[in-house]
Amino acid sequence: MKTISKLRKTLNFHPQEINSSVKHFFENVIIDYKVWLPTKKMNLQRDFVWNIDQKRELIWSILMNRHIPRMSIMTMVKNDHDIYQVIDGKQRLSAMIGFYKNEYTLLIDEKEYFFNELPIDYQRVIQGYHFAYYMAYEPFDAPFTDQDKIDWFTYINFAGTPQEREHFGRLTSK
Repeated sequence: MKTISKLRKTLNFHPQEINSSVKHFFENVIIDYKVWLPTKKMNLQRDFVWNIDQKRELIWSILMNRHIPRMSIMTMVKNDHDIYQVIDGKQRLSAMIGFYKNEYTLLIDEKEYFFNELPIDYQRVIQGYHFAYYMAYEPFDAPFTDQDKIDWFTYINFAGTPQEREHFGRLTSK
């Protein structure tokens, strides 16, 4: 049997808990959903897979103040800009921002509404919603490696919509 210390995975960095609003992310953050891993010649996560019902349910969760699990993000500087790489939470974050950008509708009383068509109190709740995430800041002297990203992803990705076995197998193979 493994000891507790062997069971507990340690990461090469120390994520911090942060909260940000949907509006702030949309207006101020450069988001990298793909997180390309050169050593694996593939993206960290699968493509976007949520259907419209899953996206709408997330927006209802915001409106109803239901718990939404934390996301995980690594930030790095490229060309003098902070890039936020989404390690976990790609579907959730893209659904929140997509709705805010009027990319899909919310169904209310059998009628569809884009974000900008909602009553102002609904809009304020959504744009001001502070979602929680863990942020790991890339040190200047030790850039994140592909393995750092994979280690964090595999450490936290044990629930949610399952990854395709082929994708996950390629990601974790040495």
